Amino acid sequence: MVALTFLSDFGQGSHYTASFKGVLCKEDLSIPFIEINNQVDTNEISETAYLSKMVFEDFPTGTIHIIAIGTVAHAYNFHLIAEYKGHYFMAPNNAVLSLIFGMDFDSYFVIPNPSKKLNINDLYIPIIKHLISGKILSKFLEPIHDVKKQTLLKPGFVDGELIGSVLFVDNIGNAYTNISRQDIDNFFRDIPFQIKLSRHYILERISDDLSNFKPGDAYGYYTNHGFLVIALRGDSAERLLNLRKYKPIIIQKR
Repeated sequence: MVALTFLSDFGQGSHYTASFKGVLCKEDLSIPFIEINNQVDTNEISETAYLSKMVFEDFPTGTIHIIAIGTVAHAYNFHLIAEYKGHYFMAPNNAVLSLIFGMDFDSYFVIPNPSKKLNINDLYIPIIKHLISGKILSKFLEPIHDVKKQTLLKPGFVDGELIGSVLFVDNIGNAYTNISRQDIDNFFRDIPFQIKLSRHYILERISDDLSNFKPGDAYGYYTNHGFLVIALRGDSAERLLNLRKYKPIIIQKR
């Protein structure tokens, strides 16, 4: 069964989310509604793209993903919808979709907003109804190529060090980075490396086996999609290791 996911900067318990759910009910659109996160920082498209990329392929193909970032703060002339890897994504024209799909993707369709409405209900609900009924995007919307795009912040290799950054911190203080397993394998191969978290704290292990760590130990692990996460056993890596969003993460040879 396909689903409808919702990712926004509306905030916890927002009436905007409740309003969207209400219109779905009023229109009798009986489709599972999954809130991925409503507490993304306002207009934070990099974090949003990171979250979406981590989870969207866990849903069945045909799922509709609503990405409502900055929709209350800005009145866009138009919004966008695109099909990517068998999933549908709807978002304002603020470059967030390009961070998910990449700069080369160019199969966007326009969701017109002539009145520059801030409320996405009137803009998105009719599109959702068409998709649920099986309509193809090209049959009821116009394609567009002139859209806002932006590249995702990627790690770099400088003076023998792989330098990335924290992109997202979850509610228990685990720091999700933009450094992938492939980045580390490409740069270090079989060479021993260490992760410099601060001037005084070096991490030498990446492991999914928590039995190797005592409470208070820092450790790294990879997400299901292969990105490095820094965590603290039983505590907050954000608070105790100062791993706030966008803090550099440096990996170097031992």
